[in-house]
Amino acid sequence: MGREPDISSMEETRLRLHLLIKFIIGICLISLMGCNSGKPKAPQSQEELTVSESETDDPEQVSDDPTEHESSESLTQEEDQKDPTRAPKEAALLPALPDRGSGPEDFVPEDWTLWDSAELDFNGDGIPDYVGVLDTTLPVPENGPYFTWPRILFAIASDGPGRYCLDFQDINLIRTRDEGGVYGDPYEPLTAEGTSFTIHAYGGSAWKWSEAYTYTYKEGTWYQTMSDETYGYGSFVTSYHMDDWERGTGTRKRRSDDFDAMEKYWDSEGSQVKDTFDVEYELSLDEPPTLYQAGMRWWRAPLRVTDWSVDSIEFSEDTELSEEQVKHPDEMFMGEYCDEDCVLYTFQDKDRFLHYLAMYRFQDRKLTVLAGSDTAIGDEKLYKGKIYYSQEIVEEVTYKQIQDGQEQIVTEKGTVGICLNRMDTDGSHKETIFEYRYPEKDGRLPYLALIYEISGDEIVAEVYVGNEPHPVCRMNCDGSGLRWIGQIPAES
Repeated sequence: MGREPDISSMEETRLRLHLLIKFIIGICLISLMGCNSGKPKAPQSQEELTVSESETDDPEQVSDDPTEHESSESLTQEEDQKDPTRAPKEAALLPALPDRGSGPEDFVPEDWTLWDSAELDFNGDGIPDYVGVLDTTLPVPENGPYFTWPRILFAIASDGPGRYCLDFQDINLIRTRDEGGVYGDPYEPLTAEGTSFTIHAYGGSAWKWSEAYTYTYKEGTWYQTMSDETYGYGSFVTSYHMDDWERGTGTRKRRSDDFDAMEKYWDSEGSQVKDTFDVEYELSLDEPPTLYQAGMRWWRAPLRVTDWSVDSIEFSEDTELSEEQVKHPDEMFMGEYCDEDCVLYTFQDKDRFLHYLAMYRFQDRKLTVLAGSDTAIGDEKLYKGKIYYSQEIVEEVTYKQIQDGQEQIVTEKGTVGICLNRMDTDGSHKETIFEYRYPEKDGRLPYLALIYEISGDEIVAEVYVGNEPHPVCRMNCDGSGLRWIGQIPAES
């Protein structure tokens, strides 16, 4: 938030993990490419393969020329540069899976292994179909990415006995071996039933997290139909996040991760004796994301972009900055918001102590500087044509302190509050829709941050207030209808 947070290492870890987990919210579909059913087919050439999915929007654009069905062994650097869509940093060496084969093993490229697979019948022809995960132990190429190779999630559909065609491949949805923390490789086996499959992961150290995301094949497309996420200390869950798109409802359960607060749930031997939460609520879900969208919204997707070319730079009317002062997205860490169309990110002009919010659009390679501020900007999100972001409220504060045995009056600038703003995607019509100010007290101010979620045209926000109780509220997307629904930890 623009300054060093005055919180414990445990709280810092919790915040980082919480911010990572809340980006997992998008999960799901990709237009299925059927074999000989008249549905869109898998891409037939290297140029048609994007980073995350083998997908085409227009079935009429897919040629029936049998010469185009030859499998491609890899994406070349030249072909990667032709396509401005997302591509992994390893794109020059990542394989394009074969279009056809007689079973899962026929879709395994050289130097890769079939890490896991599950059987289901998603096309409903009575012949087993398969979903699988590919892994490789290839060394990271010289001057390559700092992280391990992606794992490839793929599905194949039956086209008669002993014949299969590639349905999709995705490199963003499966956790890699370096994402489990001290726990190690977080991957857990696929499960499948009927026309659905579920991917699982589990990781952490003393503080642990788990994920389970279910995708269901409906009318030629994969949709996410369920997500289940937990976070907590050992087996003690402090955060539970479940989305059920079949019901259109999300469930959230939160309780404090402060040890003093957690002890009231344990007996003398450390076993859990109470299963209540500080705050529990439901919210309406928007339309389920597709598998393709889920991959593109995953927090690591921007790290796998190879082409950040900028064709034009625009500025909102109230932003004063030269093009030379703009930080391009490949110079920054994008950990807050990304999707299949754009990324939102923040950067600083350290000489002038100013903060900026920018958006980069993949299709037209346009970079827009949307907002500038002399206080920290963060927590940016795009929802239904509006961009939301938090901003620190900084003012002069006066407090007493003891130094060398003498009481002194200190006046300095400090973060006295946090607000939530929104604007149009061109940076116009800026407005503050929510504001929290810390009650005046003697002594230093606690670290303040805003953690919020938008769904079903409603915002639920938690104000992080250092070691003190965190108030939780919900409101409409324009800030109206504000109501406080509890605090973490709950009042005794």
